[in-house]
Amino acid sequence: MGKALFIVIFSRDNWWVDFEGKAFGPFQNRELAALEARTRAGSISRLGRVCEVVVPDDKGQHWVIWSSAGGNDGAAFVPHKAGRSSLDAKSS
Repeated sequence: MGKALFIVIFSRDNWWVDFEGKAFGPFQNRELAALEARTRAGSISRLGRVCEVVVPDDKGQHWVIWSSAGGNDGAAFVPHKAGRSSLDAKSS
């Protein structure tokens, strides 16, 4: 099974979480949407699926803010720009 991506998006004047085409929300701000995405990703990752949470910053750059790929429920994860691995981010 592929990686589960929880993507925070801004649409129709609200923040949402998109997971495989299903929208969750709306949320009043990006932080609340990101928290919901992290909670949902944690639940799915406990079932054995690798999950990531992707959130845009104020400039529109997307960041992977959490991943279950490293184990330990993502506790040691280092956020990085989407398209870079967390190993690349650690060496910068």
